[in-house]
Amino acid sequence: MKKCLINVEGGLGKNVMLTAILEEFKATKGYDELYVISPYFDVFKACSAVTEAFPPGQGTLYQELVLDDDCDVYWKEPYSNQKFIKKQCHLFEAWAEEFGFELANAGDNYVPQLDKIEEAFPAVAQAARMQMEEWHQNYCIVQFNGGQSPLGPMQDQNGNPIPYNDQQEAIKRNYFKGDKIVKLLKEKYGDDCTIVHFALPNEPTIEGTVKVQVPYLAYHLIAANAKAIVCTDSSLQHLATGVNNNITVIWGETRPEHFGYSCNNNVCAQHVLNSQPYFKPLGVSPSIVRMPEPEVVMENVK
Repeated sequence: MKKCLINVEGGLGKNVMLTAILEEFKATKGYDELYVISPYFDVFKACSAVTEAFPPGQGTLYQELVLDDDCDVYWKEPYSNQKFIKKQCHLFEAWAEEFGFELANAGDNYVPQLDKIEEAFPAVAQAARMQMEEWHQNYCIVQFNGGQSPLGPMQDQNGNPIPYNDQQEAIKRNYFKGDKIVKLLKEKYGDDCTIVHFALPNEPTIEGTVKVQVPYLAYHLIAANAKAIVCTDSSLQHLATGVNNNITVIWGETRPEHFGYSCNNNVCAQHVLNSQPYFKPLGVSPSIVRMPEPEVVMENVK
């Protein structure tokens, strides 16, 4: 029986992304069983392409697999792929190249596969149902910070507040006009439509929204019935893609041809000064981007 064990690192969005190509990887390479080690191992337990998933640092759970002559072990980093660093391919294509196979379709045509949530985590599914009932199936979801810590309130030397500016962000991916998007969503769908703010407790709160602390996998189920989803290049994009056909993604320095999905409404910032390659050792990007205005973003919301 041919097996493989994949070690995955990185954040939630990156881990969710990998589920999109695992079925094709497994079939192309002829694996009967596929195992994953990940800090987000629950993501892979929710993917039917995966036989079993383990948390890192629990070697006793997978040491036998590592030593098994019939098990191929992968510890590959798509961010180190030469084409990806130079912005010449999608992250899915970089992963495929690192894994030694070629995708059948263009990278942005794939969507995450989280098809076992209800089976693997019934409590998560129940939490999702309870929230949807509370919002009377009438809600939108937004996320404007993600993948980086938002800057806190800034002051000048006299203690006066300095207006927030997205050009101060390290990789210029957060969207600082989310409050206007929320108002426009209310105008479009009515005041009785709940605007759910997908955010950590320590992230900025937007007036007119609600924050709920439910397991992140619940948002995959909640997203399916949302009237609209508006977000940046962030984990919500990856959790929601494939189950909702009204997702609008606001792109700053990163681009949908590298991290996104063609099935979404992708609204890109203007790069006034070209951004640098996807290569962390270069440090903070000096690029200048002009984020799209809220009205432009809303033109793409159905």
